[in-house]
Amino acid sequence: MFKFATLSIASLLLITGQVSAQTPANRPMSEVVVEHCLVSLIDEVNVPAQETGVLIEIPVERGDYVTKGFEIAQIDDAIPVKQREIAKLKWDKATEQATNEVDIKYAAKAAEVSKAEFEQLEAANKGVKGAIAEITIRKAKLQWEKAILQADQADMNYKVAGMTAGEAQAEMEAAQMVIDKCKVTSPIDGVVVQKYRHAGEWVRPGDPLMRVVGLKRLKVDGSLDSDKFVPGMVIGKPVTVEASTPGGMVTFEGTVVFASPEIDATGHFDFTAEVQNRPSSTSWMLFPGDVATVTVHLDRPSTIGALFDAERK
Repeated sequence: MFKFATLSIASLLLITGQVSAQTPANRPMSEVVVEHCLVSLIDEVNVPAQETGVLIEIPVERGDYVTKGFEIAQIDDAIPVKQREIAKLKWDKATEQATNEVDIKYAAKAAEVSKAEFEQLEAANKGVKGAIAEITIRKAKLQWEKAILQADQADMNYKVAGMTAGEAQAEMEAAQMVIDKCKVTSPIDGVVVQKYRHAGEWVRPGDPLMRVVGLKRLKVDGSLDSDKFVPGMVIGKPVTVEASTPGGMVTFEGTVVFASPEIDATGHFDFTAEVQNRPSSTSWMLFPGDVATVTVHLDRPSTIGALFDAERK
């Protein structure tokens, strides 16, 4: 059974003043120990539907561990699939037309023949004046000019076919985008803790389908006395986090990723450390809701910040 942080726990710790910093005699001044810090989630998301339709399948249940990109739901995509098929047929037709130069070649040859006929009639008329009727010569010239225009039209049709192919390709890509959105995937590595919808239900974009929480990375929140420390002293500093679990005391290394510039009524400011959780034989070693002791190493540069950045990527 997973444990998750609640407002009542955090409020109780703050109200009773149990979140405190201390430096025991056996500790160097370069370290500060903060007890009763609260462990909570970093990665949690209500995964939404992105398209309208009927939920065909939800292949996961509460408690299942899913990885980023894993398919957790399928919305009916019959219509966009058919739209993609239609667009593909249009693309095939336009591509064939865009790669077929027969009309262009024929129009060019026809223009050559019409030009030769006109020039032949014109030459014959010059050799023997009046041998060819003027109207016949004019018709031949018109036929030649028509052939030239037909060649230009064939070239234009060729270009239009290319643009039509591009349009059909865009329609295919748009249909594919809808199909991809009908397949709902997990945006994080985590555990499914809540299912809001079931197969057969109608959903719309934005409707939450399930809640997934990530236990790979966790944060630990505490507070420090502003009379002794300032946010700049702890931000980016490495920490050691100790927590008591059913399996015994466990220790984690982390980094202070946030220190609030605001001072509360008790003269303290909040800070947040991020730690990398570790799997146990059954699930995980650290859970949201656990209370831990954080040791901030003020004299050490952060050596694991880069590891957290790499993990986020």
